[in-house]
This record gives sequence, C-alpha cells and structure tokens, in this order.
Amino acid sequence: MIKVVCLLKKRDGLSDEEFRDYYENHHVKIFAGLLDHPGIKRYVRRYLTPIADPTTGAVRSAGFDVIMELWISDQELFETQFQSAQDSDFRALVAEDEAKLFDRTQMYSYVVDEVESELHRSNHADA
Repeated sequence: MIKVVCLLKKRDGLSDEEFRDYYENHHVKIFAGLLDHPGIKRYVRRYLTPIADPTTGAVRSAGFDVIMELWISDQELFETQFQSAQDSDFRALVAEDEAKLFDRTQMYSYVVDEVESELHRSNHADA
C-alpha cells in the first residue's frame, strides 16, 4: 500500500468556508474518474485549525490549511496513474483548478512510510 500526503495552503483571499466549499464541491469532482479505480483505497482531506500552545497560549500555524491523504494499492498504480500524469492534459486541468484554490508555491507532496506503535493499555480506569 502506498500512502501519499500533500500539505496544502489555501490561496490568499479565500475564507476558510470558501476554501472548504470549493475543495469539497468542485476540486474533488475533477478526480472522480481516478478515484473510482479499485486500487484507490482511500481519499481524505483533513482541514487544520491551529490551537493554542498549552504553556505559552500562543496560536501558531505551520502555514497549511489542509492535509490531503491518498491510499493507493500498489507501486505500479501509483506510477502509472499519478507519476506519469505529470505531463498530461489532465495535469494541466488540475493545475488550472488548483490555482483557484491553493497557493501553488506552498504545495508539498510526500510518500509516507508509516510506523505504528503498539499501545499497551492498563486495565485501570485511571490510566
């Protein structure tokens, strides 16, 4: 399984509500055909709201408004559907729509290697 994570910043001038509405009701639909592929296992957007530091009370943002996560069944699908799409007409369409939504100078994509810790929970209610 391949997991791709993108850190994305909204375009200046968009409110949080406008950003989320456009992403969910317009931008996502561009990918409808791709997302129907059985090898695409999950597609998630995680909208970020900075919270206060418990010690200082300062609210700081890393500058990103959403984390996009995409789970892809295998390396071959990742390479053929996502890496090779960089030069296609589809990629141009996506870039045009991204410019309406994101600060394209602040878009970062990663393949994630997840390592999960096993949690040893106590049977005590106060633990």
